[in-house]
Amino acid sequence: MAHDSLARQWFRWGLTRLVLPLLIIALAVGGYVWLDRTGPTPPAAEVAERAWRVDTTVVERATHQPRLTLTGEVRNPDQVVINAPLTARVASLPVADGDAVDPGDLLVALDPADYEPPLRRAEAELADLQAQITEARRAHESDQQALEIEQALVDTAQRSLERTLTLQNDELASPSAVEADRDALNQARLALNARQQRVATFEARLASLQARRKAAQAELRRARRDVRRSRVEAPGAGIITEREVAIGSRVDASQTLLTFLPRDGFEVRALIPNQRAEPLLRALARDEHPTAEARLLGGSVTLRLMQLSGSASARGVTGLFRFEAPDTTLRPGEVVRLEQRMPAMAGTIAVPPSALYGNDRVYRIRDGRLERVAVEHLGTTRVDGAKRALIRGPALSSGDRIATTQLPNAVEGLRVERADSDEGSP
Repeated sequence: MAHDSLARQWFRWGLTRLVLPLLIIALAVGGYVWLDRTGPTPPAAEVAERAWRVDTTVVERATHQPRLTLTGEVRNPDQVVINAPLTARVASLPVADGDAVDPGDLLVALDPADYEPPLRRAEAELADLQAQITEARRAHESDQQALEIEQALVDTAQRSLERTLTLQNDELASPSAVEADRDALNQARLALNARQQRVATFEARLASLQARRKAAQAELRRARRDVRRSRVEAPGAGIITEREVAIGSRVDASQTLLTFLPRDGFEVRALIPNQRAEPLLRALARDEHPTAEARLLGGSVTLRLMQLSGSASARGVTGLFRFEAPDTTLRPGEVVRLEQRMPAMAGTIAVPPSALYGNDRVYRIRDGRLERVAVEHLGTTRVDGAKRALIRGPALSSGDRIATTQLPNAVEGLRVERADSDEGSP
Protein backbone atom coordinates (compact mmCIF):
# COMPACT_ATOMS: atom_id res chain seq x y z
CA MET A 1 0.00 0.00 0.00
CA ALA A 2 2.75 2.42 0.93
CA HIS A 3 4.46 1.59 -2.32
CA ASP A 4 1.32 2.46 -4.43
CA SER A 5 0.83 5.75 -2.62
CA LEU A 6 4.41 6.78 -3.34
CA ALA A 7 4.00 5.98 -7.08
CA ARG A 8 0.87 8.12 -7.35
CA GLN A 9 2.68 11.07 -5.78
CA TRP A 10 5.55 10.77 -8.27
CA PHE A 11 3.06 10.65 -11.15
CA ARG A 12 1.23 13.80 -10.01
CA TRP A 13 4.51 15.63 -9.56
CA GLY A 14 5.72 14.69 -13.07
CA LEU A 15 2.40 15.65 -14.63
CA THR A 16 2.56 19.03 -12.95
CA ARG A 17 6.11 19.69 -14.34
CA LEU A 18 4.92 18.81 -17.87
CA VAL A 19 1.65 20.73 -17.97
CA LEU A 20 2.86 23.92 -16.31
CA PRO A 21 5.26 24.99 -19.15
CA LEU A 22 2.62 24.22 -21.78
CA LEU A 23 0.13 26.33 -19.87
CA ILE A 24 2.56 29.25 -19.70
CA ILE A 25 3.26 29.06 -23.48
CA ALA A 26 -0.46 28.95 -24.25
CA LEU A 27 -1.12 31.99 -22.07
CA ALA A 28 1.71 33.90 -23.84
CA VAL A 29 0.44 33.07 -27.34
CA GLY A 30 -3.09 34.00 -26.37
CA GLY A 31 -1.91 37.32 -24.95
CA TYR A 32 0.03 38.16 -28.14
CA VAL A 33 -2.96 37.38 -30.34
CA TRP A 34 -5.23 39.48 -28.12
CA LEU A 35 -2.81 42.45 -28.22
CA ASP A 36 -2.34 42.13 -32.02
CA ARG A 37 -6.07 42.16 -32.66
CA THR A 38 -6.97 44.90 -30.24
CA GLY A 39 -3.89 47.20 -30.75
CA PRO A 40 -3.82 50.31 -33.03
CA THR A 41 -3.18 49.77 -36.85
CA PRO A 42 -0.05 51.64 -38.20
CA PRO A 43 -0.56 53.75 -41.34
CA ALA A 44 0.49 52.08 -44.69
CA ALA A 45 3.80 53.32 -46.13
CA GLU A 46 3.50 55.13 -49.49
CA VAL A 47 6.17 54.28 -52.20
CA ALA A 48 7.05 57.46 -54.11
CA GLU A 49 7.66 57.07 -57.94
CA ARG A 50 11.16 58.13 -58.93
CA ALA A 51 11.53 61.02 -61.39
CA TRP A 52 14.65 60.98 -63.60
CA ARG A 53 16.34 64.32 -64.20
CA VAL A 54 16.99 65.03 -67.88
CA ASP A 55 18.25 67.88 -70.02
CA THR A 56 15.93 69.06 -72.77
CA THR A 57 15.90 71.08 -75.95
CA VAL A 58 13.11 72.93 -77.69
CA VAL A 59 11.98 71.83 -81.15
CA GLU A 60 12.64 74.54 -83.74
CA ARG A 61 12.05 73.86 -87.42
CA ALA A 62 14.41 75.61 -89.84
CA THR A 63 16.41 75.11 -93.03
CA HIS A 64 19.61 73.16 -92.42
CA GLN A 65 22.32 71.69 -94.58
CA PRO A 66 22.75 68.03 -93.60
CA ARG A 67 26.20 66.52 -93.30
CA LEU A 68 26.43 62.85 -94.15
CA THR A 69 29.23 61.01 -92.33
CA LEU A 70 31.02 58.60 -94.67
CA THR A 71 34.01 56.29 -94.37
CA GLY A 72 36.34 56.27 -97.35
CA GLU A 73 39.71 55.00 -98.51
CA VAL A 74 42.47 57.10 -100.05
CA ARG A 75 43.54 55.92 -103.50
CA ASN A 76 45.60 57.17 -106.42
CA PRO A 77 44.40 55.80 -109.77
CA ASP A 78 46.98 57.94 -111.64
CA GLN A 79 49.94 56.11 -110.16
CA VAL A 80 52.84 55.38 -112.53
CA VAL A 81 54.69 52.08 -112.26
CA ILE A 82 58.34 52.48 -113.33
CA ASN A 83 59.65 49.32 -115.05
CA ALA A 84 63.14 48.50 -116.28
CA PRO A 85 63.34 48.98 -120.09
CA LEU A 86 66.05 46.33 -120.46
CA THR A 87 68.21 43.96 -118.49
CA ALA A 88 70.71 46.14 -116.69
CA ARG A 89 72.30 47.08 -113.39
CA VAL A 90 70.86 49.90 -111.26
CA ALA A 91 73.52 52.62 -111.17
CA SER A 92 71.69 55.33 -109.22
CA LEU A 93 68.64 55.33 -106.95
CA PRO A 94 68.49 58.60 -104.95
CA VAL A 95 64.94 58.17 -103.61
CA ALA A 96 63.43 55.97 -100.89
CA ASP A 97 59.95 54.67 -100.20
CA GLY A 98 57.79 57.53 -98.96
CA ASP A 99 59.96 60.36 -100.30
CA ALA A 100 58.25 63.44 -101.69
CA VAL A 101 59.73 64.54 -105.03
CA ASP A 102 59.44 67.58 -107.28
CA PRO A 103 59.22 67.72 -111.09
CA GLY A 104 62.51 66.73 -112.72
CA ASP A 105 63.99 64.96 -109.69
CA LEU A 106 65.99 61.87 -110.60
CA LEU A 107 64.24 58.67 -109.52
CA VAL A 108 66.43 55.91 -110.97
CA ALA A 109 69.24 55.51 -113.51
CA LEU A 110 70.62 52.35 -115.13
CA ASP A 111 74.25 51.59 -115.95
CA PRO A 112 75.24 52.93 -119.43
CA ALA A 113 77.45 49.87 -119.95
CA ASP A 114 74.25 47.81 -120.32
CA TYR A 115 72.29 49.95 -122.77
CA GLU A 116 74.97 51.54 -124.97
CA PRO A 117 76.09 48.32 -126.82
CA PRO A 118 72.56 47.58 -128.14
CA LEU A 119 72.32 51.21 -129.23
CA ARG A 120 75.62 51.09 -131.10
CA ARG A 121 74.67 47.75 -132.69
CA ALA A 122 71.37 49.18 -133.92
CA GLU A 123 73.13 52.23 -135.35
CA ALA A 124 75.65 50.03 -137.18
CA GLU A 125 72.92 47.79 -138.61
CA LEU A 126 71.04 50.80 -139.96
CA ALA A 127 74.19 52.31 -141.46
CA ASP A 128 75.03 49.00 -143.18
CA LEU A 129 71.57 48.72 -144.73
CA GLN A 130 71.71 52.32 -145.89
CA ALA A 131 75.02 51.57 -147.61
CA GLN A 132 73.55 48.47 -149.28
CA ILE A 133 70.65 50.50 -150.63
CA THR A 134 73.03 53.11 -152.02
CA GLU A 135 75.15 50.39 -153.61
CA ALA A 136 72.07 48.72 -155.10
CA ARG A 137 70.95 51.98 -156.70
CA ARG A 138 74.36 52.55 -158.26
CA ALA A 139 74.51 48.94 -159.47
CA HIS A 140 71.09 49.40 -161.07
CA GLU A 141 72.28 52.42 -162.96
CA SER A 142 75.31 50.42 -164.17
CA ASP A 143 73.07 47.50 -165.18
CA GLN A 144 70.90 49.81 -167.25
CA GLN A 145 73.93 51.12 -169.09
CA ALA A 146 75.37 47.62 -169.57
CA LEU A 147 72.01 46.40 -170.85
CA GLU A 148 72.26 48.61 -173.93
CA ILE A 149 75.82 47.42 -174.62
CA GLU A 150 74.91 43.75 -174.22
CA GLN A 151 71.92 44.23 -176.51
CA ALA A 152 74.29 45.66 -179.09
CA LEU A 153 76.62 42.68 -178.63
CA VAL A 154 73.74 40.30 -179.29
CA ASP A 155 72.83 42.21 -182.46
CA THR A 156 76.47 42.09 -183.61
CA ALA A 157 76.74 38.38 -182.90
CA GLN A 158 73.50 37.80 -184.77
CA ARG A 159 74.77 39.65 -187.86
CA SER A 160 78.11 37.81 -187.70
CA LEU A 161 76.33 34.44 -187.63
CA GLU A 162 74.18 35.44 -190.58
CA ARG A 163 77.28 36.44 -192.64
CA THR A 164 79.02 33.18 -191.77
CA LEU A 165 75.98 31.16 -192.82
CA THR A 166 75.89 33.04 -196.14
CA LEU A 167 79.55 32.31 -196.73
CA GLN A 168 78.97 28.66 -195.84
CA ASN A 169 76.28 28.47 -198.51
CA ASP A 170 78.85 29.76 -200.96
CA GLU A 171 81.31 27.21 -199.55
CA LEU A 172 83.51 30.03 -198.38
CA ALA A 173 83.16 29.29 -194.61
CA SER A 174 83.72 26.13 -192.73
CA PRO A 175 81.14 24.55 -190.38
CA SER A 176 83.43 25.22 -187.45
CA ALA A 177 83.26 28.96 -188.15
CA VAL A 178 79.50 28.75 -188.14
CA GLU A 179 79.52 26.97 -184.79
CA ALA A 180 81.91 29.52 -183.34
CA ASP A 181 79.64 32.41 -184.37
CA ARG A 182 76.59 30.54 -183.03
CA ASP A 183 78.33 30.01 -179.67
CA ALA A 184 79.27 33.68 -179.53
CA LEU A 185 75.61 34.62 -180.16
CA ASN A 186 74.38 32.30 -177.43
CA GLN A 187 76.90 33.73 -174.96
CA ALA A 188 75.80 37.25 -175.80
CA ARG A 189 72.15 36.30 -175.33
CA LEU A 190 72.89 34.66 -171.94
CA ALA A 191 74.66 37.78 -170.76
CA LEU A 192 71.78 39.92 -172.01
CA ASN A 193 69.20 37.75 -170.24
CA ALA A 194 71.15 37.91 -166.96
CA ARG A 195 71.41 41.67 -167.21
CA GLN A 196 67.70 41.98 -168.02
CA GLN A 197 66.92 39.79 -164.99
CA ARG A 198 68.98 42.02 -162.70
CA VAL A 199 67.28 45.12 -164.05
CA ALA A 200 63.80 43.55 -163.72
CA THR A 201 64.34 42.39 -160.13
CA PHE A 202 65.90 45.62 -158.92
CA GLU A 203 62.65 47.00 -157.46
CA ALA A 204 62.04 43.80 -155.45
CA ARG A 205 65.61 43.77 -154.14
CA LEU A 206 65.35 47.46 -153.30
CA ALA A 207 62.02 46.92 -151.47
CA SER A 208 63.59 44.12 -149.41
CA LEU A 209 66.50 46.34 -148.42
CA GLN A 210 64.16 49.19 -147.58
CA ALA A 211 62.04 46.87 -145.40
CA ARG A 212 65.17 45.73 -143.57
CA ARG A 213 66.12 49.38 -143.16
CA LYS A 214 62.74 50.14 -141.59
CA ALA A 215 63.23 47.25 -139.18
CA ALA A 216 66.67 48.58 -138.32
CA GLN A 217 65.24 52.06 -137.81
CA ALA A 218 62.60 50.62 -135.48
CA GLU A 219 65.29 48.74 -133.56
CA LEU A 220 67.33 51.94 -133.30
CA ARG A 221 64.29 53.85 -132.04
CA ARG A 222 63.69 51.13 -129.45
CA ALA A 223 67.32 51.29 -128.34
CA ARG A 224 67.17 55.06 -128.07
CA ARG A 225 63.89 54.79 -126.17
CA ASP A 226 65.54 52.38 -123.74
CA VAL A 227 68.36 54.87 -123.31
CA ARG A 228 65.87 57.62 -122.49
CA ARG A 229 63.99 55.35 -120.11
CA SER A 230 67.16 54.21 -118.43
CA ARG A 231 67.15 57.56 -116.63
CA VAL A 232 63.76 58.25 -115.01
CA GLU A 233 62.83 61.69 -113.70
CA ALA A 234 59.73 62.67 -111.76
CA PRO A 235 57.03 63.83 -114.21
CA GLY A 236 55.56 66.08 -111.51
CA ALA A 237 55.22 66.56 -107.78
CA GLY A 238 54.45 63.31 -106.05
CA ILE A 239 55.41 60.54 -103.65
CA ILE A 240 57.57 57.45 -104.11
CA THR A 241 56.23 54.10 -102.97
CA GLU A 242 56.92 50.38 -103.41
CA ARG A 243 60.63 50.72 -104.17
CA GLU A 244 61.66 47.16 -104.97
CA VAL A 245 65.36 47.44 -105.94
CA ALA A 246 68.61 48.86 -104.62
CA ILE A 247 71.76 50.34 -106.13
CA GLY A 248 73.75 47.59 -107.83
CA SER A 249 70.75 45.30 -108.32
CA ARG A 250 70.58 43.41 -111.60
CA VAL A 251 67.09 43.84 -113.02
CA ASP A 252 65.36 42.17 -115.94
CA ALA A 253 63.42 43.88 -118.69
CA SER A 254 59.92 44.95 -117.54
CA GLN A 255 60.79 44.33 -113.87
CA THR A 256 59.13 46.85 -111.52
CA LEU A 257 61.57 49.30 -109.97
CA LEU A 258 59.29 51.66 -108.03
CA THR A 259 55.91 53.42 -108.16
CA PHE A 260 55.34 57.15 -108.51
CA LEU A 261 52.16 58.66 -107.06
CA PRO A 262 51.31 62.10 -108.49
CA ARG A 263 50.20 64.49 -105.80
CA ASP A 264 47.25 65.69 -107.86
CA GLY A 265 46.00 62.15 -108.48
CA PHE A 266 44.84 61.32 -104.95
CA GLU A 267 41.15 60.69 -104.35
CA VAL A 268 38.88 59.16 -101.73
CA ARG A 269 36.37 56.43 -102.54
CA ALA A 270 33.50 56.30 -100.04
CA LEU A 271 30.27 54.27 -100.03
CA ILE A 272 27.15 56.47 -100.08
CA PRO A 273 23.92 54.81 -98.89
CA ASN A 274 21.32 54.45 -101.62
CA GLN A 275 18.76 56.59 -99.78
CA ARG A 276 21.29 59.46 -99.63
CA ALA A 277 22.67 59.17 -103.18
CA GLU A 278 19.72 60.69 -105.08
CA PRO A 279 20.24 64.34 -103.98
CA LEU A 280 23.93 64.09 -104.80
CA LEU A 281 23.17 62.58 -108.20
CA ARG A 282 20.84 65.48 -108.98
CA ALA A 283 23.52 67.96 -107.96
CA LEU A 284 26.07 66.29 -110.24
CA ALA A 285 23.58 66.38 -113.11
CA ARG A 286 23.48 70.18 -112.64
CA ASP A 287 27.29 70.20 -112.90
CA GLU A 288 27.55 70.95 -109.19
CA HIS A 289 30.15 69.24 -107.05
CA PRO A 290 29.21 69.21 -103.34
CA THR A 291 32.08 69.63 -100.92
CA ALA A 292 33.11 67.38 -98.04
CA GLU A 293 35.53 67.71 -95.15
CA ALA A 294 37.99 65.18 -93.75
CA ARG A 295 40.52 65.09 -90.94
CA LEU A 296 44.04 63.97 -91.88
CA LEU A 297 47.47 64.25 -90.34
CA GLY A 298 47.84 67.68 -91.86
CA GLY A 299 44.56 68.86 -90.36
CA SER A 300 41.19 69.50 -91.98
CA VAL A 301 41.06 69.18 -95.78
CA THR A 302 38.34 69.91 -98.32
CA LEU A 303 37.26 67.50 -101.04
CA ARG A 304 34.74 67.65 -103.85
CA LEU A 305 32.45 64.90 -105.05
CA MET A 306 33.42 64.54 -108.71
CA GLN A 307 31.20 61.63 -109.74
CA LEU A 308 29.48 58.45 -108.64
CA SER A 309 30.75 55.03 -109.60
CA GLY A 310 29.18 53.35 -112.60
CA SER A 311 28.09 50.35 -110.52
CA ALA A 312 26.10 50.06 -107.27
CA SER A 313 25.16 47.43 -104.73
CA ALA A 314 22.46 46.83 -102.16
CA ARG A 315 24.50 48.86 -99.66
CA GLY A 316 24.94 51.92 -101.85
CA VAL A 317 27.03 53.53 -104.56
CA THR A 318 30.68 54.59 -104.39
CA GLY A 319 31.43 58.31 -104.55
CA LEU A 320 34.73 59.58 -105.98
CA PHE A 321 36.08 62.59 -104.06
CA ARG A 322 39.02 64.74 -105.22
CA PHE A 323 41.24 66.76 -102.88
CA GLU A 324 41.21 70.49 -103.52
CA ALA A 325 44.72 70.88 -102.11
CA PRO A 326 46.46 67.51 -101.65
CA ASP A 327 49.67 67.41 -99.60
CA THR A 328 52.53 65.05 -98.84
CA THR A 329 50.72 63.40 -95.91
CA LEU A 330 48.38 61.46 -98.20
CA ARG A 331 48.98 57.73 -98.46
CA PRO A 332 47.02 55.14 -100.48
CA GLY A 333 45.00 52.78 -98.31
CA GLU A 334 44.47 55.32 -95.54
CA VAL A 335 40.94 55.22 -94.11
CA VAL A 336 39.33 58.62 -93.51
CA ARG A 337 35.97 59.85 -92.27
CA LEU A 338 34.21 62.39 -94.46
CA GLU A 339 31.45 64.84 -93.68
CA GLN A 340 29.60 65.27 -96.95
CA ARG A 341 27.60 68.48 -97.24
CA MET A 342 24.17 67.62 -98.60
CA PRO A 343 21.70 70.00 -100.26
CA ALA A 344 19.86 72.22 -97.75
CA MET A 345 16.53 70.87 -96.42
CA ALA A 346 13.71 73.02 -95.08
CA GLY A 347 11.55 72.10 -92.07
CA THR A 348 14.26 70.05 -90.37
CA ILE A 349 15.17 69.95 -86.67
CA ALA A 350 18.69 70.09 -85.22
CA VAL A 351 19.08 68.32 -81.89
CA PRO A 352 22.05 67.14 -79.79
CA PRO A 353 23.18 63.62 -80.83
CA SER A 354 22.29 62.35 -77.35
CA ALA A 355 18.60 62.98 -78.09
CA LEU A 356 18.51 60.12 -80.60
CA TYR A 357 17.63 56.58 -79.51
CA GLY A 358 18.32 53.77 -81.96
CA ASN A 359 18.79 56.30 -84.79
CA ASP A 360 15.03 56.45 -85.41
CA ARG A 361 13.27 57.87 -82.32
CA VAL A 362 13.35 60.61 -79.71
CA TYR A 363 11.40 61.12 -76.45
CA ARG A 364 9.16 64.15 -76.06
CA ILE A 365 8.27 65.32 -72.55
CA ARG A 366 4.57 65.79 -71.81
CA ASP A 367 3.08 66.16 -68.33
CA GLY A 368 6.39 65.11 -66.78
CA ARG A 369 6.57 61.79 -68.66
CA LEU A 370 8.39 60.51 -71.72
CA GLU A 371 6.50 60.07 -74.95
CA ARG A 372 8.15 58.14 -77.78
CA VAL A 373 8.17 59.85 -81.20
CA ALA A 374 9.42 58.22 -84.42
CA VAL A 375 11.74 60.39 -86.53
CA GLU A 376 13.91 60.14 -89.65
CA HIS A 377 17.62 60.69 -89.12
CA LEU A 378 18.93 62.83 -92.00
CA GLY A 379 22.55 63.06 -90.91
CA THR A 380 24.44 65.69 -88.97
CA THR A 381 24.83 69.45 -89.23
CA ARG A 382 26.64 72.31 -87.54
CA VAL A 383 24.86 74.93 -85.41
CA ASP A 384 27.11 77.68 -84.05
CA GLY A 385 30.06 75.33 -84.56
CA ALA A 386 28.53 72.52 -82.50
CA LYS A 387 27.70 69.15 -84.06
CA ARG A 388 23.98 68.37 -84.13
CA ALA A 389 21.90 65.45 -85.35
CA LEU A 390 19.46 66.46 -88.06
CA ILE A 391 16.02 64.84 -87.88
CA ARG A 392 12.59 65.14 -89.44
CA GLY A 393 9.40 64.04 -87.74
CA PRO A 394 5.85 65.04 -88.68
CA ALA A 395 4.63 64.25 -85.14
CA LEU A 396 6.89 66.93 -83.63
CA SER A 397 5.69 70.50 -83.34
CA SER A 398 7.62 73.70 -82.80
CA GLY A 399 7.95 74.36 -79.08
CA ASP A 400 7.92 70.69 -78.06
CA ARG A 401 10.58 69.68 -75.58
CA ILE A 402 12.79 66.68 -76.29
CA ALA A 403 14.90 64.88 -73.72
CA THR A 404 18.60 65.13 -74.57
CA THR A 405 19.95 62.99 -71.71
CA GLN A 406 20.55 59.37 -72.68
CA LEU A 407 18.64 57.18 -70.19
CA PRO A 408 19.42 53.45 -70.16
CA ASN A 409 15.82 52.70 -69.10
CA ALA A 410 14.02 55.15 -71.37
CA VAL A 411 10.51 53.84 -72.06
CA GLU A 412 7.14 55.27 -72.86
CA GLY A 413 5.58 56.87 -69.76
CA LEU A 414 8.77 57.08 -67.68
CA ARG A 415 8.49 59.94 -65.16
CA VAL A 416 11.12 62.64 -65.60
CA GLU A 417 11.84 66.13 -64.42
CA ARG A 418 13.69 68.78 -66.36
CA ALA A 419 17.14 69.60 -65.10
CA ASP A 420 16.88 73.05 -66.68
CA SER A 421 13.57 73.87 -64.96
CA ASP A 422 15.56 75.17 -61.95
CA GLU A 423 16.94 77.89 -64.15
CA GLY A 424 13.56 79.31 -64.96
CA SER A 425 13.24 77.81 -68.42
CA PRO A 426 9.73 77.75 -69.79
